[in-house]
Amino acid sequence: MSKNREELLQKLIEKMMSVMKNMHSGHCFPFGELKLSRPQVSILFFISKSKDGVSSKELAEFLNVTSGAITQFIDPLVDEKLIRREEDENDRRITRMTLTESAKDKMAKFKKSYHKSVSASFDKFSEEEIVQFITLFNKISK
Repeated sequence: MSKNREELLQKLIEKMMSVMKNMHSGHCFPFGELKLSRPQVSILFFISKSKDGVSSKELAEFLNVTSGAITQFIDPLVDEKLIRREEDENDRRITRMTLTESAKDKMAKFKKSYHKSVSASFDKFSEEEIVQFITLFNKISK
């Protein structure tokens, strides 16, 4: 790798980290009367995309943490009745997490509010430029 490319990549990574930090700075992620951490918000988004629920293993892979760490994130969400643990219909060794009915309603409202606040970061870009971002990020996410 050339020195110039290495320097460019370093700048790119720093800028990406800065953008993510700025998009989330000042966000305490209010969820009704609760304030959630970024990993908890990520978990709720991830679970909300699945009709059949997700396993601890799937969550751990998604967050790039151990299964034990998932328990620490999930337990408070279960205590607050946002997530329900259920035995997998096909394999009793697997526990699946799903959103409770009240969490589904709160999640729909939260998603709208969250997307509105984060999307402000992209107000300067045209739709074509946003499509370009998506295309470029798709290249590195595969």
